[in-house]
Amino acid sequence: MAAEKKRWGVNWLGLAVVVLVLVGWQVLAKAGTVEGALPAPTEIWAGLRYLSGEDGGLWPALQHTIGVVLIAWLIGAALGAVLGIVLSSNKILASWSTATVDMLRSLPVIALIPIAILLWGNGDETEIVLGAYAALWPMLINTAGGVRSVNPRLREVGRTLGLSRLRVATRVVMPAAGAAMLVGARLSLATTLVVCVVAEMLGLQSGVGNQLVLQQSGMQPARMWVYVLVTGALGLLANAGMLRAFRLLFPGVAAVAERSER
Repeated sequence: MAAEKKRWGVNWLGLAVVVLVLVGWQVLAKAGTVEGALPAPTEIWAGLRYLSGEDGGLWPALQHTIGVVLIAWLIGAALGAVLGIVLSSNKILASWSTATVDMLRSLPVIALIPIAILLWGNGDETEIVLGAYAALWPMLINTAGGVRSVNPRLREVGRTLGLSRLRVATRVVMPAAGAAMLVGARLSLATTLVVCVVAEMLGLQSGVGNQLVLQQSGMQPARMWVYVLVTGALGLLANAGMLRAFRLLFPGVAAVAERSER
């Protein structure tokens, strides 16, 4: 009960810091200390109310970005988990693929955006491909590391019980490497969100990133800041939602992952 209360308790100190920052921001903006590119929180609130209305573009942009990010993350994370398990379970494949994986994951995804637009245009397909590519590598690396750290005796126990290789992987290896896979899933989701928003900013025709650039071009700093803060809120909600889902579905794995991050 104490742990549950602590988990859901309000962080009053953190909340007080946020309030102080907002108050200081408002005072500096109204005093003219900062330029127009940093509008007051009250102006940003007015911009949020406008963009949330019928004439604003907040909800369609949010719907597009959330949908694309989820699709890209599911594809990239699933592929990364499978490849991580396969490559770390086979020493020959691991030795052949190490250099290739290191080279491909070192490529900055942002530099691939112009190439992707040339290949697939400026539609959803380009954004999904870029997001999935970005999600692949954190999931692959963390899964492979988690699988390699599994005690070999656990595999031997599975084989002694007559389990096939597939059952050993799904019933023994994956639960033991679950904490590392959870960390990889969180990193890949955050990376996918960043890449998709940047892709929208640099050439795609819809989404939060595209609307952010449009508001900047239209000299609407308050509305631009709305999209900046909405992007940050998306990242926080995505991380919190994933943690909550894992706590409900895999409480043991989530507990191990949280202990390893402390």
